Amino acid sequence: MRATTVWPEGVIVRYLTRAAELLHDPELTVDVAKGTEKSIATCQGCGIRFSKWSYETGAVKQWAQQHAEKCRALPRPTA
Repeated sequence: MRATTVWPEGVIVRYLTRAAELLHDPELTVDVAKGTEKSIATCQGCGIRFSKWSYETGAVKQWAQQHAEKCRALPRPTA
């Protein structure tokens, strides 16, 4: 599966969710962004977020990968 869009600004790593693998949808990801104060992981499927202080990026990446391996949620459709 190949990504079809440019990563959002500030995203340093992306993990495909389980739903992305099943549906062949490269947009269903868990994105990790590192800010000046916090590193934040956001699931594009279920919307859950996880954050730690910016120097703890490793913990955020680990959480993001573990979440992506299990998440089968789909984003809410838009009208």
